[in-house]
Amino acid sequence: MTTLITLYLISWVLLIITVVRELSQVFYRWSKIITATLFVLIGTMNDNWMILITLLLFFVGDVFLAFANGGKVKRWLIWGLVFFWIGHLGLIFCISTHQGFSYISLVFGLVPVVMLILIRKIFPTIEFRGLFLMLCSYAYTLGVLGSLAILNYSLVPVLAWGILIFILSDICLIFWYFYPQCPRIVKLINVITYFGAVLIIALS
Repeated sequence: MTTLITLYLISWVLLIITVVRELSQVFYRWSKIITATLFVLIGTMNDNWMILITLLLFFVGDVFLAFANGGKVKRWLIWGLVFFWIGHLGLIFCISTHQGFSYISLVFGLVPVVMLILIRKIFPTIEFRGLFLMLCSYAYTLGVLGSLAILNYSLVPVLAWGILIFILSDICLIFWYFYPQCPRIVKLINVITYFGAVLIIALS
C-alpha cells in the first residue's frame, strides 16, 4: 500500500507540473491516465467493493476526458460525464446502504443546479454546447451526494471529506471544459482537488 501511494503521489505531482507548465496534451493525457490507474489499484485494498466499482467508473470517465482534449471532442466529453455520473450514483448507494437514505437530500440536491444556473448568468461567455440539461442532471446528482455526505459526516467522516472536495473539483471542471480561455489556476485547483478527493475516497 505504501509503495502504491508513493507512486500515486509522484504521478500526481507530475500531472500538476504538466498543468502548471502547460505541457503537451499527449503528456497530460497519459500522466492523467497513469495517475487514475494508480488510484484504482489503491482502491483494491478497500474492503468496500462499491468504493472499488466507483473508482473504476471514475477511471473510465478519466480516460474519456483525457481524450476529450479539454472538452473539444464532444462525444468523449459526454461519455466521460456519463461514467462520472454513474460513479456518483455508486457513492450514493454506498452511503445509503450503510447509513440509510435521507430524503431531505433530494431538496438539497437542487443547490448545485441553482449554482449552475447562476454561473450561466454571471459568465455569459460560458458555452455549454447543448449539454446544459445534462449538466443540470449531473449537478443534481452531485448535490444529493454532497448533502448525504454532510448529513452522515459523523458516521463516514473520511468518505464525506473526499466527496466534498470532489464537488469542489467539479465546479472547477465546468470552467475548464466550457469557459473560453480558462485560467491556469482553475485547472490547477481541479487537478489538486480531484486527485486528492479520489485518494481520500479510495482510503475511506
